[in-house]
This record gives sequence, C-alpha cells and structure tokens, in this order.
Amino acid sequence: MDKAKTATDSGLQLFLKNFWPGIIWWGFVMALTLAPGNYFPRVGSFLNLFQPDKLIHLFIFGVLAFLLLLGASKQYFRRSKRYLILAPLAATLLTGIATEVLQAYLTIGREASIYDTIANFAGCIIGYYGFTLFKNKKGRITG
Repeated sequence: MDKAKTATDSGLQLFLKNFWPGIIWWGFVMALTLAPGNYFPRVGSFLNLFQPDKLIHLFIFGVLAFLLLLGASKQYFRRSKRYLILAPLAATLLTGIATEVLQAYLTIGREASIYDTIANFAGCIIGYYGFTLFKNKKGRITG
C-alpha cells in the first residue's frame, strides 16, 4: 500500500513538474478572460472579426496550447502520440469555449462572442504549429 501511494505521488509530482507552466498560464487566461469588461479599453474596428482583442485571443490561446503540448510531450502515457497531441488541444479548445460561455453568464460588462471563439480556436491551431516547429527544430518529430 505504501508503494502504491509513492507511485501515485511521484506520478502527480511528474505531472505538476511537466505542466506547471501551462497550469499557471491557464490561470492567467481565465483571470484575463473573466475580468470585468470595464478593465479593458474599448477599441472600435471596421469588422468584428478584426478587432485588436482578437490578436490577444490568438496569442493567449496559442501560448496555452503550446505549453500544454510541451508538458504532454514530457509525460509518459501508455496511449499513442496522437493522444499526447489531442488531449492538450482539446483542453485548450474547451477552455476557449468555456471562457465565452462564462463571459455570457458570470461577468459584468463582458459578453460571449463567436468571433472570440474563432480567435481562440485559431490561436490553438497556431500554438500546435508553433509546438510542431519547436519540436522538429530540436530533432524530435511529433505525431
């Protein structure tokens, strides 16, 4: 029984060691996307899709996807490499959708936007490609 607890503890420690940058960044993303809307300046744009805040969505969700993929690449899973890629991407996409739903119901001065969701998704894809380039540059091919 003592041995099982040690194995679990070391598994949790390894998980936290590999994912702590992604977990901290996730907390930052949640705080930023759920802060009341009056904390941010309003900037007009000619189209909703090209508002400056969409670049912020691209960036923060791209970094989140990259960090979660990096953490997953250091984990040992009995599953395939495809799982190592799909799980972090799914977590990033679900976070992007969840933040928009939470903005609709829990925040003051913020509202859900399909354009923000599209930018979150695009950031996730950019993060994936950035991760792929990073890993290939280091000589390790993913997926």
